[in-house]
Amino acid sequence: MAVEVLYTKIHDIFRRLLENIQDVIVIGICVVLFILMLKVIASLFLSLWQPIEFGVIAAELIYVLVLVEIYRLLIIYLREHRIAVDIMIEVGVVSVLREIILIGVLKINPWTIIAVSVLFIALLLLLHFGAVRKTEYESEMKGSVFREMKKSFDGYRRRGPEETP
Repeated sequence: MAVEVLYTKIHDIFRRLLENIQDVIVIGICVVLFILMLKVIASLFLSLWQPIEFGVIAAELIYVLVLVEIYRLLIIYLREHRIAVDIMIEVGVVSVLREIILIGVLKINPWTIIAVSVLFIALLLLLHFGAVRKTEYESEMKGSVFREMKKSFDGYRRRGPEETP
């Protein structure tokens, strides 16, 4: 019996260690995504003083929205340790639309447009009938950004770094 307890404890410790390492990697990806979003927004701001190209600006705005959705996907992963398939489908749809806007609908092969249409229909059916959409509810009302940051730091100080989930 003592051997079984030790055996499962080693697995639990190893699993927790790997989950914590994976969380650090995901946090690093979140930081990189945030910096990338700031860089794209800064380049959009600087492009205001140049001749306006609607296709490029629209594509960059959609790119920022894709980055925001990926960021949200990673936040959900950190909170719940699951991948939100519905958000991944939405990111895929928006990414394909971005590419279509960049290239231009009139320049795309008609068979490619048909293939993309079939893909969109399949993804729509998956979202509607596949039961992959999970409704997210906030456990409490959110305050201002500064109030929420203060609550985060207060909770960290109260529990201590070793007790933080």
